[in-house]
Amino acid sequence: MVLMLLIMSLSLAQADKKPPSATGNEDEQYPEDIDLLEEIIQSYYLLLDTESLVQQYPIINQEDNLIENDNPALSGFYQKLVELRSGQRQRVSILQIGDSHIQPGYFSGTARASLQRYFGNAGRGLVFPWKLAGTNQPDDIRITSTSAWKRSKEEIGMCGYGLRAKASGNLTIQTNNFFKTDNSFNAITLILKERQNTYGWQAQGLADEVSASTAAFADASIYQMTWTDPVNKVELDFQADNPADEAFLYGISLEKNQPGLLYHAVGTNGAGFDRFSQIAEFFTQFRLLNPDLIIISLGTNDAQGRFREDAFLKGLGHFMEALRKYNSAVPLLFTLPPDSYKKGKCNQDILKVCDLISRYARQQDIAFWNLQKVMGGDGSIAQWRTLGLARTDYKHFTPKGYMLMGQLFYQALIKGYKTYAER
Repeated sequence: MVLMLLIMSLSLAQADKKPPSATGNEDEQYPEDIDLLEEIIQSYYLLLDTESLVQQYPIINQEDNLIENDNPALSGFYQKLVELRSGQRQRVSILQIGDSHIQPGYFSGTARASLQRYFGNAGRGLVFPWKLAGTNQPDDIRITSTSAWKRSKEEIGMCGYGLRAKASGNLTIQTNNFFKTDNSFNAITLILKERQNTYGWQAQGLADEVSASTAAFADASIYQMTWTDPVNKVELDFQADNPADEAFLYGISLEKNQPGLLYHAVGTNGAGFDRFSQIAEFFTQFRLLNPDLIIISLGTNDAQGRFREDAFLKGLGHFMEALRKYNSAVPLLFTLPPDSYKKGKCNQDILKVCDLISRYARQQDIAFWNLQKVMGGDGSIAQWRTLGLARTDYKHFTPKGYMLMGQLFYQALIKGYKTYAER
């Protein structure tokens, strides 16, 4: 009944629509083969699918699960999604920047899989050899090597880490379908140091021919390899022209040569606005990914220790200045930090951080998603722990908890997309 009323009201709205303006401004008109009514109906069913999961947890504030301030902040991004669905666009790319809530991959992996089931799968996106750097990695990726890679503390790139090796070596990259989505790939982009376009890279064990290309930038170079049939495993061997050189790796993007959505995620344990703002390469290299939306999921670590509002705002300002300097035209979306404890009791500084970010977002016309409010508000971390969704430190979450967050975020984004299509 609700759906029938929705269709009837939208049909009347379409009938009352004014003809195109004679001013010559055709940018405001949709191509004729974009069916917005179909998008509204399909997104309605997507929301029904997610509601059954969310209703299992009464603590969730479903009414508050919205992307706030997204009109017009995300209108351009929503429009690209409409064009992707209608075949007017081949690729839409999302980049999520975060801390230890993002590095394990459960939040972003769940959101990625859900979005790709509707908008198309353009690949796994950005990955890094986290295990070789001595830290944790997502469950849907495994990168190993028989070479002696070392983590660099001085040279850090877009993934929040950097790895170096001798002049020759190898990497074996293997994906799986942990999030019930196809993570196979037939294109790899390696983000390297600038001088490393002198390196020779070879992909082993593939059934068809590999084509390769290089490109140099001011602070990095990329080495791209493509082939025909997607695979879940490939071994890369590299050899420098000069034996004295070192290989230096900033990141790897795994993609499919087909239309769809690409969801990159960069999570670094312990990261905050102030820490990232001190890494220039962290911002300059994002341009290589050409994102259509940047999601900023920081704030938890900024609220730890002795919190000072002036210091936080300074770190936030430096972070945003650096991000805007190199990605000025990209729409932004803040996800506010989740509820947590500090020194055995509810962390009131999280509330301050949420308030400061949301106020900044409204002042700067940036969209935001208030996870702290959606998950149940002040003190809700204790109930999440009781439900097996949070860990005993009352700061981090279990895989099940992070995956619930990913579903909630996906639901909020689909709500925003549906509302945009209705408008």
